[in-house]
Amino acid sequence: MEYKYLKIFKASMFGIGTGILIFIFSFFVSAANGGYFYTATGVGIVIASLITLMFGMSISLMEEVTDAEIRNKETNLYFVPRKPIR
Repeated sequence: MEYKYLKIFKASMFGIGTGILIFIFSFFVSAANGGYFYTATGVGIVIASLITLMFGMSISLMEEVTDAEIRNKETNLYFVPRKPIR
């Protein structure tokens, strides 16, 4: 289970790093040809990677909650049993 989290995190961090590098590189390129194509591409890659990270983490969280509910149904424990009050 934790391997999936690490895979999502690594892929997203690679995308964010690549987007930031393209964004920084775009300041040098846009001065040469006057366009903002590389700036928009860098920002777009960063935003897409952040959305992927959030979506992947939410899917992993839903998966974990579902697994916990299945374990609770198997043991028939829907709450933590307390000692009786005397």
